[in-house]
Amino acid sequence: MGRKVVTRTPHREVGVVNPAWLLDHEVEHESHLERRFIIAALACPVVVDIVHQPLTLSLTALTDAEPQTYTPDFKVQLRDGTVIIIEVKPQKFVDKHAARLRQAEQLVRSDGNRFLIVTEAHIDGNELAARSMLLMRYGRMQFSDADARAHLEALRDACQGSASVHQLVSRGLSQEAIWNMVARHKCRVPADFSIDADQTITTADVQEDCHDYFRAWFGIASR
Repeated sequence: MGRKVVTRTPHREVGVVNPAWLLDHEVEHESHLERRFIIAALACPVVVDIVHQPLTLSLTALTDAEPQTYTPDFKVQLRDGTVIIIEVKPQKFVDKHAARLRQAEQLVRSDGNRFLIVTEAHIDGNELAARSMLLMRYGRMQFSDADARAHLEALRDACQGSASVHQLVSRGLSQEAIWNMVARHKCRVPADFSIDADQTITTADVQEDCHDYFRAWFGIASR
């Protein structure tokens, strides 16, 4: 992961996550909470793209003091083409902005997309962001294309659907390569994964609805 800091507005720092193992572009963030969201979302096996501040919506101002535009934090695209517009917000501010967020959700849904509010309870709950950070370290490791293909073929042969990291290592696979494949979404682990030898790795594709899977990844109930 690379991180640069540029100044957009006074007293505001903007950082960048560079998930080169998964995306062909950097993803900006404007807070530590947004950064942790990016890292946790990148670990989710149905995520194929994340874009920061993807659009600006025109809203009906509820008071003279409120702006008439709203820019959500992220657009997340899932494997099945589903697009989710994400608002990352500390839980203590959700109720304060509830009316504007409801307006935004209505506009987003009218375009056929999904809208989701993600708080620190979802991002840091069960240490999701912290565990995803460990996974990201493996994602940054570089293997040649030939080595990556060989490891993936060996993993699929050894896994035969699912197997623990310990079992796969006993079959001659590299632990680093196994976790690199997980970080690159070539195989997957559940949302409560642990970076240890007992963790089960699965090679089967996600069969359930990608939107529901993404919500479950963050511990957000489907609706």
